[in-house]
Amino acid sequence: MDYPPTGNRLQEQPPWYRQFWPWFLIALPLCVVIAGFNMLHIALKYPHSMVDDQYYKQGLAINRSLDQDRLATQLNIAAEIVFQPFGDTETAYVAVSLSQLASYPERLSLLLLHPGSQSLDQTLDLRQIEAGQYAAQLTQQYQHSYYLRLQPTDKSWRLNGKINFHDGDGIAVSALKALSESKAVGPKKVLSREKALSAEKAPSLK
Repeated sequence: MDYPPTGNRLQEQPPWYRQFWPWFLIALPLCVVIAGFNMLHIALKYPHSMVDDQYYKQGLAINRSLDQDRLATQLNIAAEIVFQPFGDTETAYVAVSLSQLASYPERLSLLLLHPGSQSLDQTLDLRQIEAGQYAAQLTQQYQHSYYLRLQPTDKSWRLNGKINFHDGDGIAVSALKALSESKAVGPKKVLSREKALSAEKAPSLK
């Protein structure tokens, strides 16, 4: 029985680096390695801002936060916040109406706390324009939902709430109370408030 020569068939095959399957088998683990380094880069560059390793300091601050809430409840402090976006006027502003205080502070701090990313948090400095009325100009248009925290400069009390800037056709309104009673204003109140604000002028910040 005659066997065909095999030397010619081996010579006709291309070298391994010119074939498909070796590179396919190499590419699979190589993609996993590249993806792993990419995830490591993202984790190091953008750490999870919601994780706080200062547990002891945060624990000590809880008692002070509770004291702020208790004082706000005892004084029965309440506030209403209105965000007026850029529209017909060239300026956008936030207006705060504070009530139930015998003496009103000259300045207030309004913290906008994003529920998912600390990088989106904002702090607004509100200046008193008349008794119980505060305002500040805005430099940007907000588009997210935020937790709100209103407090004086000495941080003796604080009010809390929540606001959604997608409600109210641009104008966003929220009522702030002590933490135990904190509740955001619903869309219906936002729309009714928008009609009332359409006839008012922006507060003077000069």
